[in-house]
Amino acid sequence: MGLTRSDALKYYDQWPFERHPLWTAVLERRLTKEQIILAEIQHYLRSNVGRLYRERAAISARLIGGELFELLDQTAREECQLDESGPSHVDLIRSFLLANGVTQRELDVAVPTPANAAAMALYKDIADRGPLQHMIGAGCVEFFYSKLSPQIFSAYVDLYGFTAEDAKTYELHGPMDAQHGERALKVLETTLAQAMEHEIAVAVRDAFAATSLHYDGMLQAAIPNSGYWSGE
Repeated sequence: MGLTRSDALKYYDQWPFERHPLWTAVLERRLTKEQIILAEIQHYLRSNVGRLYRERAAISARLIGGELFELLDQTAREECQLDESGPSHVDLIRSFLLANGVTQRELDVAVPTPANAAAMALYKDIADRGPLQHMIGAGCVEFFYSKLSPQIFSAYVDLYGFTAEDAKTYELHGPMDAQHGERALKVLETTLAQAMEHEIAVAVRDAFAATSLHYDGMLQAAIPNSGYWSGE
């Protein structure tokens, strides 16, 4: 096999999420609730755009067909709740913000911070490269995010006093993203993905970079002029 599971996941070491200044500040209770809300508005903006990329990747995957399409489509449906089985990730973040004093009008006119804008542009570029690049890149991110998400949930509830319902997206995305990560790594093993090993490797690298930029953008909202994290 050209690009192995361990090869793909190794890119995480450049930008380990749990060491990002945003999450170290959150987990060490160095932010206020007001700063958390400002950061989560940026989370909402990125997730709202990301949902479109998920849906588009699932549509593009129809050209591939077979099991690959089924795997891509399943992830998109779970993430975006295309089957209307419950609130989407974006819906949950919106509910969190509305319950904590942010108005829908404020969400409608909110603009991304510089780093978050850069993150969204890179996410779009990865999605434009093709459904496999998008799914495997996002899945490798989710593999690690699934481990961080429960810690964020606990911090929001136990350290900052948000309700469990407020922080529900972080509670749900632990197990859900673990499934998405494993599903993407299963796709990585397919003949088609291995034939694109260089393109997939670059997409995985860029997905981790984009996610780190997104966290920079959330922190820039909470602490203006906080800059960019260079990673490890």
